[in-house]
Amino acid sequence: GDRAIEIESYPGAFSQIITNLIMNSLVHGFPDEREGAIDMAIKQLGDQVILTYSDNGQGISAENLTRIFDPFFTTQRGKGGTGLGLHIVYNLVTQKLLGSIKCDSEPGNGTTFTLLIPSMPKPSSVAVSS
Repeated sequence: GDRAIEIESYPGAFSQIITNLIMNSLVHGFPDEREGAIDMAIKQLGDQVILTYSDNGQGISAENLTRIFDPFFTTQRGKGGTGLGLHIVYNLVTQKLLGSIKCDSEPGNGTTFTLLIPSMPKPSSVAVSS
């Protein structure tokens, strides 16, 4: 059955990651305001949490897929895209949460991000309540 997954981590980082992924889907996956679906799933695997984020949008070309986490890479230059959304996501996942992120996509078939995050990114930390 359903059970709560608890992790000791950075809620601010999670909210930034999810916000950026959703914005990315809205801007790139569903241009021209066409309808689509976004799906998120989270599960525990040992001392790690797997977060899967997917949309059924227009997908990403193989050529662009290799560059999506690069700073300032955007296909929306001139339409307000900074090219920093996924770069920020990448840095938060790998540096702040000490995890990994990968993206699978093909044109016409949507996009899936898989995040692998340790349940406790700072094993030596001690929780202090004030």
